[in-house]
Amino acid sequence: MATNQIIMVVPDGSMQEPVIGLMTKAGLLVTVNKKRTKEGTVNVDWIEKIAFQRPQEIPHYLHQGHFDIAIVGEDWIVNWGYEFPVLLKLPIGRSGNKPVRIVLAVSQASGFKSIADLPTGCEVSTEYVQLAGKFFAEKGRSDIRVVPSFGNTEHKIGFGATAIIDVVESGKSLEENQLRVICQIMESHTVIVANPNSLADEQKRPYIDCFVRLIQGAHRALDCVMLTANVPENVINEASRIIGGLKGPSCSPLRVSGWFALQSIVPRQQEHTVIFKLLQIGVTDIIVNRDIPLVMI
Repeated sequence: MATNQIIMVVPDGSMQEPVIGLMTKAGLLVTVNKKRTKEGTVNVDWIEKIAFQRPQEIPHYLHQGHFDIAIVGEDWIVNWGYEFPVLLKLPIGRSGNKPVRIVLAVSQASGFKSIADLPTGCEVSTEYVQLAGKFFAEKGRSDIRVVPSFGNTEHKIGFGATAIIDVVESGKSLEENQLRVICQIMESHTVIVANPNSLADEQKRPYIDCFVRLIQGAHRALDCVMLTANVPENVINEASRIIGGLKGPSCSPLRVSGWFALQSIVPRQQEHTVIFKLLQIGVTDIIVNRDIPLVMI
């Protein structure tokens, strides 16, 4: 039984499903027990509970010590001016495995090409109020008025804003609203971060490290396949070199004299190259498992 459990917070909304999916792949099964309070449990005794909260608020809760670790976007950490130990950058997002961009955008019909072109005292609408204020101050444009937006920011130019600062994934929403980017402010990854005090706790640190390695292993597994092949003894060395692996393939003798079974983890993008080379030297009975849940190294 764990002697010092950790408490974690993750985003709700569109990011909740990708996060739970990655945790499930790592064998960390999440059960939502309290839908109204957005709390759940995980099937390991060293995670006391998991909470689902708005991404915008998560950095505050972590800073105040209400949670030990969090999964959150870098954009909201930067917006509030916090600094946390980043334990892992995750390749997950609302629209795929790429980081999002925080951009300054204007109407396609406008002639604005840079920040310098924006009119004095103009209005910029955004959810990232603090980030926008710091950005414009650094660019010498403290005259620009930053107006809070609580959703549908891409519509605000139609309501009087000269420009917006918003998160961009594919860019389709900007195109649909006849907007164009004139400046990228930052790139934002989803990250696992820790409260510094929790990370310094000798009892909690091993559990935090274990969680990070499990999630990292689940992600790594997405890029790998398990390849098993029967190899004649006379080409066993060459086949071992071709199939490779984390530290080399495992090798087991078959009941058929002169034959061995090699098994190894192969990068997904090299799968067919490896198979082709094995076939050329007489390897047979190749089996590929493309659904590996976890690869920890």
